[in-house]
Amino acid sequence: MKYLRLVLGLTAILGTGACGSQEGSAQGQAADTLEVVEAAPDPIEGMTDGGAMLMPEARRRVLVRQDSLWAEALRIHYNAIVLDGHVDTPSLMLDDGYQLGERHRGPSKHLDLPRMFEGGLDGAFFSIYVAHYFGEGAGATARARAMMKTLKNQVAALSDSVGMATTAEEVRRLAKAGKKAVLMGLEGGHALAGSPEVLAELRAEGIRYVTLTHVNTNSWADASQSAPRWNGLNDLGRRLVREMNRLGVLVDLSHVSDSTFYDALAVSRAPVILSHSSARDLTDNVRNVDDAMLRALAENGGVIMINFFDPLVNSHLTADVMAEVYRRNGGRTRNLRTIWDTIYAVKRAHGLPGAALTDVVDHLDHAVKVAGIDHVGLGSDFDGVFDLPAGLHDVTRLPWITYELLKRGYTEADLYKLLGGNTLRVLEEAERVAAEMNPSPTGGA
Repeated sequence: MKYLRLVLGLTAILGTGACGSQEGSAQGQAADTLEVVEAAPDPIEGMTDGGAMLMPEARRRVLVRQDSLWAEALRIHYNAIVLDGHVDTPSLMLDDGYQLGERHRGPSKHLDLPRMFEGGLDGAFFSIYVAHYFGEGAGATARARAMMKTLKNQVAALSDSVGMATTAEEVRRLAKAGKKAVLMGLEGGHALAGSPEVLAELRAEGIRYVTLTHVNTNSWADASQSAPRWNGLNDLGRRLVREMNRLGVLVDLSHVSDSTFYDALAVSRAPVILSHSSARDLTDNVRNVDDAMLRALAENGGVIMINFFDPLVNSHLTADVMAEVYRRNGGRTRNLRTIWDTIYAVKRAHGLPGAALTDVVDHLDHAVKVAGIDHVGLGSDFDGVFDLPAGLHDVTRLPWITYELLKRGYTEADLYKLLGGNTLRVLEEAERVAAEMNPSPTGGA
């Protein structure tokens, strides 16, 4: 954005000299110039799209009658570029023929294009999830590519309302055109087959982040739900993290062990993300991160995107309850791939209720207080989990998060950051670091 600034000489301000003398007029004329100045970018403008409010009008009227604050919440929410760090819809698309362009119903179907419009979700990282049982080789890579192809084909057929994106600017362009943005993140580093070459190929095909592990420790990184093998990253893991930086691929540390988390921070030149994790100090689950990790993430410039899954945010899963879970599982460092079964068995034994939407907002609020407003976002895990909090059963309920945050005193600028601005920032930072690591050749004289 540029503007013109008129620089006036003294003669223009004070007029001519005494008795109408023109003395000094030459100097005054020389000082009268037009200067083009680069204006500072408006930070809010880069996080907003002026989107239409597509909540059903009858529902909007009821909410505003209940509380006039809803009018402000809805204005902010639909004006924001709202992004989700992790949705698992592509697995349904590949395995079940799930159509993104059709509206779906049912407790296990959380997201589709019509409901993205209604809920004001402008874009998301669609997870290219590869289960651990595909192994760590060509079969896992082929699974990732098959899912990417299915996703791209469906998006291409819906090009009037959605598009693929790989950069922050492409997300903004799509949002301001009234279209939804689909980004891709690879969930499960084993699908790289331990190969920097495969990483580069998948980046060229559109992958913008890699979750270093899933539930399984792989040949180069330890996972949070498997016994440690490398005490974090090994040499290949560090090499792959550096290569992600060079390629502009975000390093995603959801699912990894604490040691892997800190090793990746020590290696990465770019901000990292936690695409779908929550706060361990509120819900003591190994899939979450503690306050020390949140502070380290902030120092790195990264972002935690809060997961909505009940066992990661449920306030009734107290320290004592989770201690019982770990006892039943044989400790915190054993194979915890079945930890969800144990959690629900303990919940039933104690008659514990499910999570509520306010639990998710508590985790957002806690992460902001520890890491800072610039380091928190949304990472729902829609279509990848089987139990969501009451009041947050699908993507159409996202405006309720904005309303609850506004009730708690968050400003409009704060909300634009939390809803999507912080995610756009880390995308741009990854792009910037990649450019620094791959300098363009300069021509000689």
